[in-house]
Amino acid sequence: MIDILRRVDRLPKISLCLAVLAALAGTACAQTFGNTAAVVNGRRVTQNQLNAELPIIRASQQGQTLSDQEVQRQALIAAIENELFLEVAKQKHIVPTPGAIAQRLQELKSQFPDQATFEQQVKAAGYTDATLRSDFVFNNLITRSLQSQLAPPVTADEVQTVYNQQKDQFRQIKVEHILFAVSQTKTAAQALKQANDTLAQLKAGANFATLAKKLSDDPGTKSTGGKIEQWLNVSDQNLDQAFAQAAWAAPIGKLTGPVRSAFGYHIIITLEKRYQPLAEVSSTIKSNIEQQVGTRVLADFITGIVKKAKIVVNPRYGDWDAATQSIVEHQFFRPAPGESPSQSPAPGLTLPEPTTSP
Repeated sequence: MIDILRRVDRLPKISLCLAVLAALAGTACAQTFGNTAAVVNGRRVTQNQLNAELPIIRASQQGQTLSDQEVQRQALIAAIENELFLEVAKQKHIVPTPGAIAQRLQELKSQFPDQATFEQQVKAAGYTDATLRSDFVFNNLITRSLQSQLAPPVTADEVQTVYNQQKDQFRQIKVEHILFAVSQTKTAAQALKQANDTLAQLKAGANFATLAKKLSDDPGTKSTGGKIEQWLNVSDQNLDQAFAQAAWAAPIGKLTGPVRSAFGYHIIITLEKRYQPLAEVSSTIKSNIEQQVGTRVLADFITGIVKKAKIVVNPRYGDWDAATQSIVEHQFFRPAPGESPSQSPAPGLTLPEPTTSP
């Protein structure tokens, strides 16, 4: 029967018979696989492993409408990649410790304002506590280790080059300002008039700090006479860009404004401006380069691992297509590239005894 299936393209006249035989073979294969969703290099990927990926895949659709079959296939591909990932980690003796996992988990939590928000986002992403640790955190730690092993070290010259190319990102200013906020009790026209009247007083010689303490609607700088003590990064997207760009363009020590921002109108004096020194940002630049290069090198590495892997998929989900590294519609067994039909058993009919992931 297997030989007949492999000659299907040469026997169009018996396609109906072959379709029946293929269906029977698919049923036999699925029964042989049982609870195994795939076999990867002789190791089983179970239905439970696939099921754990399903909510993550569904949560990541971002408006796409995927069929249940396609969601299952993507979940199985994720489970297959996880299996290969763990295999590579073992080969390279990368085993994240419980302490490292706990620390990385805490780092993730610290990026959220509170525990409730963290848990809400975890749930929205399709993770449970168990899969967050086993899939995301565990694999993230393995990724970091692999990247550090695979990527070449970053040189000082590379850091200097990036600094020179991206120097505008390191512009900084120190300013003082008076804000006339637009609010429910003050229209834009009223705020602008107040700003212009105050600007006229300042040009006539009034003290900036005195007027800021008296008139400014910015509670964070009102008590300091309008002065912002720390350096502000001009390219920081959390900083209103109309305000930032106006302050950077302004001459040092000169009155500028009124400048309209998302908050209202500002009168600004730029006290200092500079390009942040390389010594202060070199570690950040180095980390960014390591991340970018590491991501690219790791992606190429994983692609190579998947190409070399011997992967057999339960026919109920389809066939593994090594060329596209995807799961396609199950029709007839196709040998892997470079193999003749006689070298390649139909999936599920002559499976070696696989092992199960611990």
